[in-house]
Amino acid sequence: MDFPELFSPTEIRGIPFKNRLFFGPHGTGMSEGGLLGARQIAYYEARIRNDIGLIFTEAHHVEPLEGIVYPTCSAATDACIPALAEMAALCETHDVRFFGQLFHEGRSALSLRDGRREVTVAPSAIPDERHHTVPRAMTVPMIEELVGHFATAAERMVRAGVDGIEILVGMGYLHAQFLSPHVNQRTDDYGGSPEGRRRFLEETLIAIRNAIGDRPALGFRIVPQDDDPDGLDLEESVAQCVAIADAGVCDFINIAVGNVSTLAGVPSIVPSMYTPAGACLPPARAVRSALIERGIDNVKVLAAGRINQPQEAERALAEGDVDMVGAVRAFIADHEFATKAKQGRADEIRACIACNQACIGHRATGHAISCIQHPATSRERTYGNVDTAPKQKSVVVVGGGPGGMKAAAVAAERGHAVTLIEKAPRLGGQVLLAQKLPGRAEFGGVITNLLSEIDRYGVTVETGVAATSELVHQHRPDVVIIATGATPFVPNPEWFEGAHVVTAWEVLRGEATVGKNVVVADWRCDWIGPGVAELLRVDQRCDVRLAVNGETVGYTVQNYLKYQLAGRLHAAGVEVIPYMRLIGADQDTVYLQHVVNAQPVLLEGVDTLVLASGHRGGLGLHDALVGEVPELYAIGDCLSPRTVEEAISEGMETAFLL
Repeated sequence: MDFPELFSPTEIRGIPFKNRLFFGPHGTGMSEGGLLGARQIAYYEARIRNDIGLIFTEAHHVEPLEGIVYPTCSAATDACIPALAEMAALCETHDVRFFGQLFHEGRSALSLRDGRREVTVAPSAIPDERHHTVPRAMTVPMIEELVGHFATAAERMVRAGVDGIEILVGMGYLHAQFLSPHVNQRTDDYGGSPEGRRRFLEETLIAIRNAIGDRPALGFRIVPQDDDPDGLDLEESVAQCVAIADAGVCDFINIAVGNVSTLAGVPSIVPSMYTPAGACLPPARAVRSALIERGIDNVKVLAAGRINQPQEAERALAEGDVDMVGAVRAFIADHEFATKAKQGRADEIRACIACNQACIGHRATGHAISCIQHPATSRERTYGNVDTAPKQKSVVVVGGGPGGMKAAAVAAERGHAVTLIEKAPRLGGQVLLAQKLPGRAEFGGVITNLLSEIDRYGVTVETGVAATSELVHQHRPDVVIIATGATPFVPNPEWFEGAHVVTAWEVLRGEATVGKNVVVADWRCDWIGPGVAELLRVDQRCDVRLAVNGETVGYTVQNYLKYQLAGRLHAAGVEVIPYMRLIGADQDTVYLQHVVNAQPVLLEGVDTLVLASGHRGGLGLHDALVGEVPELYAIGDCLSPRTVEEAISEGMETAFLL
């Protein structure tokens, strides 16, 4: 399939772009001392070499970061220039334009300085619901000083070689706080009217233009409609965008989604698989249509947010929603996304499934972003190039879940002769169950992508075959990789005499008959318990209580998904009971214990108890082969039950050892 719009040239402020596809700004967790780090530049370089038209830096603070250990970047001093210049040189070599992004968090400051909360600022002293900060209302001298910081930071970036500057306005940061009539309750020149509320942004743009000169492009990124009661309204946001463009102080407007200030808004910044594709396009269409109606044709509209296929990007351009279209997670999942699309190999793209586990999931905990499907992301210096093995070996992989599939695919890509043996009739392992959870069908894309890889690299697949040590020996392997996964863990059956007890796996497979009143005992605290609870409540109209062995639903998953799980369960009418330890059950009662104070909790009138009690691995075949084959490895859940991320990464890492 061709993508003529996507790979057609364009320009912003006379700056040429070889195509209309950009790699959007995003936190990477790879900065070093507030500066772009070597690991980060290697990550960017893998995408720069692969046919993108434009790349943005992650958001850079305009003030120093002393005392903040959370990995982020700053352009507050000249120390930022060498790494930015290195990036600029890489971009120039590959005909990629390079834009820098600047921001100030305002009241939505998450980081601590030396372990202590700092004084946050905002247009008015309106509390931030998510961060629980009460900011200091900025004085006019403070505003003027900060405008100067933006200007000097932008000048540094341009001196380093960037082609353009973007102010991160949206997502609830300081400039958006000034635009919001709910957060900005000032009565001076910086509030009180739409004109007053946009004054800070206009003054910042003007100061930056004066500092950087005429050549670089200048624009801002905004979320026209927030998932936040204090956020921006679409109608007024569009009017503000048109007014700023009409004033001639910007060259582009970049549309995003989400807001950092509420638990509802923050997941929308990185829309999960619960969100339809192209979440950024309706507001982008509204802004671009308003600009056209006003007769403004020299301000380009960009957008990124839940675009994971080139077909979606092409459609957005063809239908006039945007002038340029961007993605982040699509490039995290496949650094060759643009090259494959350009070369007519779109079917080879490892499509992002919007699970958010290793991208924003890592970022939110201060670790480098990665991808559960593509663990080479952020590890490019070690795994960025799949080299041919010095000696071809015969490799047998036992277990056709995601870990075994990844090990087989990478080993075959490196030139080994690989046979993959799976006892089930289909490859996929636990992913085949995970995709049955409500709203998570897209998770099955993990297996779709891996099937494409093992087919492309010539892996021999045997399904419906139970591997034994005798069978493995028949293959005369040089290497055996055990990836046999795990099975549900069921506590002592004596605890449940007389009770109707089933496992979450049995529910998802359609093997269990469940009564009207259900308790789901969720020890694992991940996606499974909440998903099964929602499934039983919504699809089977059961009355469901979810007893969670943690502080909250989804206790072990990343926060953005945790918030969505809580919202979905509340909307479905599932009762969530946290801090619960399962003790036992009988004919109609489930016996629990509070994990902190050990007080008993009895849930009566129960027809069925569903166990989401975690899993148990097994190394029986591995142990039987110790000393029997030249090389023997075990990966994934058979070692210790964890997640798809660990299984796939261990599969890749093991294949690199061969």
